[in-house]
Amino acid sequence: MLFKATAQKTIIFTLLPLNALLWIQAIQYKALAFLLLLAILCSFLVLFIRYEFEIDRDTLTYRIYILWFKVYAKTVKPRDIKRIVFKRLSWKSKLAVVKVENGWNMRITLFNPPNVFKELETFAHEYDIDIQKTADY
Repeated sequence: MLFKATAQKTIIFTLLPLNALLWIQAIQYKALAFLLLLAILCSFLVLFIRYEFEIDRDTLTYRIYILWFKVYAKTVKPRDIKRIVFKRLSWKSKLAVVKVENGWNMRITLFNPPNVFKELETFAHEYDIDIQKTADY
């Protein structure tokens, strides 16, 4: 099953004051104009980040796209997974971290449809993968 998420829009709002400060400084110091352009470009690109997480029969696949370009993709098999940790990200949202043997761990949060955690837990039980749940999960 394919699950999709988009970038956090709060990232943009934290970059806005930085862009404003850089704009003021770039007027005074022409050398900072490059930093201003870089900050504007990064702010613009963050709007177009998409995340996909797919649970297939025997693999987990995590992909990151900017516009339609695939920036990062990782596919793991059950034998490569050490454990899956379920915990709270905030009072409203859950988080699952798929700990893998080699490479970066997969952080699963804010995906739609929201049954991603139930599907991930079913996958873990099916392949006898260690599960940890925090007390507040």
